[in-house]
Order: sequence, then structure tokens, then C-alpha cells
Amino acid sequence: MNIRGHRALLALGSMMTIATLLTGCASNEAKGPATFLMPAPPQEQGEYVLQVGDSIDVTYYYHPDNNQANLLVRPDGKIYLPLIGEVQAAGLTAPQVAEAIVKLSSASLRDPKVAVNVRTLNPTRVYVGGEVLKPGFVVYTPGLTAVQAVMQVGGWKDTADLQEVVLLQKINEGSSEYRPSKINLGKVVELGDTKADIILGPSDVLVFPKTTIAKANLWMQQYVINMIPIRISATPF
Repeated sequence: MNIRGHRALLALGSMMTIATLLTGCASNEAKGPATFLMPAPPQEQGEYVLQVGDSIDVTYYYHPDNNQANLLVRPDGKIYLPLIGEVQAAGLTAPQVAEAIVKLSSASLRDPKVAVNVRTLNPTRVYVGGEVLKPGFVVYTPGLTAVQAVMQVGGWKDTADLQEVVLLQKINEGSSEYRPSKINLGKVVELGDTKADIILGPSDVLVFPKTTIAKANLWMQQYVINMIPIRISATPF
């Protein structure tokens, strides 16, 4: 066998091996890992619940000397008022905090009326990574959807698999553990099905993986083309 014939057989064998491996990869990805769960339903949007890092104003209608501005909700979830001391704020709405302040103030003031106003919110963030133009954090706002979040980081790359987007959600508030699920944003982008878009929660993580073709191209470049001494080309033998 001459050199050209040997090269032809080598190239044909390499391409058959690649095809077999890529078929196996596609089959495994179609099944998907059994550890992925259904996305947790979004919380109902009600009155804002204070959290650590927020700042509030406390106004006494009839006793303005006790007013306090720009009170920071501390890491322990409490605020401090000189008249009554510490008051729990995190996990409560502004009216609920006002009610607690009224009860505690009643021991020192006659018929206190109190209003609590949220001055600034803790900039809770969502992370968007993977095959997007500018991976990074997005400031969370109630009602933020997955598509809105990815658009804020420049959108997705052509190599992104919109049908297999990974969503990581905290198991519960204060937990460092996340539950993984998959969402199909291809329905939103390609079919206009806005119901397939997911409302995110604070601290959620979105990861856009590579498409099978993108993975195949990367694998071919890294582990085949760059490894063999003979380059596959369109040049006749």
C-alpha cells in the first residue's frame, strides 16, 4: 500500500471513530441526568418582605422626636430604635414592622401611630453564566424572568443550547444548597411561548450549556485534529 492509500485509511478510520463517539454523546445527553428536578414554582408576588441589607425610615406621626431615617436591617435581621431597642425586621413586611414598633412603643408613648417606609432594597442578584456574551450578575427585581436576565448579560451565543438551560435554585432561604432543574427557553425564543419563560427568585443561577454540535466541534478540535500528525483536509490524495 502506498503512502496516499495509508493516509486515506487513517483519515477514514478517524472519522468513523469520531462519528461513533459523537453518536454516543448525543444519546447520553438525550436521556439527561436523573438528578434534575422540575423548577420550583415562583412565589406569589405580594407585599415586599424586608431582608438583611435593606434600609427603612420609621416615622412617628405624633411624636416626631422619635423618628429614625435610613435604618439598616442588620445581619441578624433586626433594627435598633433608641426608644424601644431592637426590633425584628427581616422576614416581615413594612406594615408588620410598624405594628411591632407600635406595640413596643405603647409602654412609653400614648397612642403611638407609626409608619415604616422602605428606603432602599438590598441588591439581591441572579447569576447568568455559560454560553452567554457577558457572564455575570444581574440585579434581582420581583418578576424577573430567565429571558430578561440573559438579555441583561448581552444575550446568548450561537453555541448555547436553549433547550437544556440549567436552573439552580436555593433549597430554602438562608441555605447554601441548590436544587438543579432544566428549562426549555427554546420554546420562548423559537415559538414565542412566553408561558415557558421562568420567573426567577433571588440568588438563582442560570447556566447556558453548549449545544451538542458545539461540544462536538470543540472535542474534535481538542482531542482529534490537534492530536493526530496528519491533518484532515479537502485536498485529494
